[in-house]
Amino acid sequence: MCGIAGYVGSGDVVATILSLLLELQHRGQESAGIAIATTDGIIHNIVGKGLVIEALNGSGLSKLYNLSKVFGGIGHVRYATSGGYMDSQAQPVVVGNDEYAIAVAFNGTIANYLQLAKEFELKGFEGDTAVLAKVLLRLARELGNDIVEALKVLPNYVIGGYSIAVLTSEPRLVIARDPRGFRPLAVSISSGELLVASETSALDALGVANWREVLPGEVMSCDGHSVEFTRSSISTPVSPCIFEYVYFSRPDSIFNGVSVYVARVRMGEELAQVAPANGDVVIPVPDSGRAAAIGFSKASRIPLEEGIVINKYVGRGFIAPPVIRDMISKLKYGFVKSSIDGRRVILVDDSIVRGTTMRSLVCKLKSFGAIEVHVRVASPPYRYPCFMGIDIASRAELLAWRVAGVRDIAKSIEADSVGYNTISGLLKAVGLPLVCHACFTGLYPFKGLSVDELEKMFIR
Repeated sequence: MCGIAGYVGSGDVVATILSLLLELQHRGQESAGIAIATTDGIIHNIVGKGLVIEALNGSGLSKLYNLSKVFGGIGHVRYATSGGYMDSQAQPVVVGNDEYAIAVAFNGTIANYLQLAKEFELKGFEGDTAVLAKVLLRLARELGNDIVEALKVLPNYVIGGYSIAVLTSEPRLVIARDPRGFRPLAVSISSGELLVASETSALDALGVANWREVLPGEVMSCDGHSVEFTRSSISTPVSPCIFEYVYFSRPDSIFNGVSVYVARVRMGEELAQVAPANGDVVIPVPDSGRAAAIGFSKASRIPLEEGIVINKYVGRGFIAPPVIRDMISKLKYGFVKSSIDGRRVILVDDSIVRGTTMRSLVCKLKSFGAIEVHVRVASPPYRYPCFMGIDIASRAELLAWRVAGVRDIAKSIEADSVGYNTISGLLKAVGLPLVCHACFTGLYPFKGLSVDELEKMFIR
């Protein structure tokens, strides 16, 4: 999961992209970058480690602001799913030469990037980002420096998922979503301006009302004068990532026409039916567990209270690099003793993946006086790795895979009980006919590929 942004228009290109990236910060906190193309065929790029406000400042940013003949640009916030962490593989990645160059920013994972590197005889790369950029450049050159045609045929080569923005030295801004539509992408076109963002909420925040979602398999190209739309000829069932609804996307976003907030409230309502609990108070794990807790409280008629306070300055623990993940889980939360002390607490969260955060929360709730802690999870047990944009490459990382049953999971996180939503309840809450739920079921949308084969293919 990463966040991508883009802008072409007469406004302040750098400021607009920065604003979009700030609104997408929840999608990646390890590094950030901006690439700007000028009308004289040069791509200027800056990247840095950390949050947007840390990574994009100083002389590098001033250089971008001082550019003349600016056409447009793209930006990226990174959550690492391959290669190294932090500033490793910071995007946008620029490849090419003085004759033709491209800057690439993408959200997703290319599971077969090692095979692609071998097939295209690539050297000197780290992870899937550089491989994807070099493959796209090679395809574009073979097709007459046509990045649109390259993106149309890219699905023939790639196993994985992506939403992507490509800035060319022509100059041109091209965006695309893979034919299965794993990851979100939205665009607004009006009054000579084109804005692109991974989530609709980022466009809403900038006051853009006439956005639409990029369709699965759609390729959109803007040269500053006109916008062209085309589609990949690859035919495959659409399967957007269900975990975008569970955790990744902001609750004020729309994904495939479905409100993320409404879907999460419905998850909580379904959860209260399939995994009820006797308790005095429903307490959400902020922030992504809050909407599900509202649904659980409404359906169970057990009052909801804020018993956990989040420290918003330490970032999202799930997408943090492993070296600091445990520390974040311990420092991220504060507790409201008056909501907890002497009560049976029903603790509602969106998911339990590794168990790092939940174990810490249960122990802290009991230390603040909870008589019992009953954990309720708005999604089913997370048992399988993702190869389409989540940083889990092996089943060994997953609590529900390592621990056999629900009682054992409860014991491992020191809870009095644990209850999960069902896959049917989750699908009902989202309400789409087709989604990817491989992380819960192990059923991957890649024909003929099992989890064992995908684990062997993809090396983190």
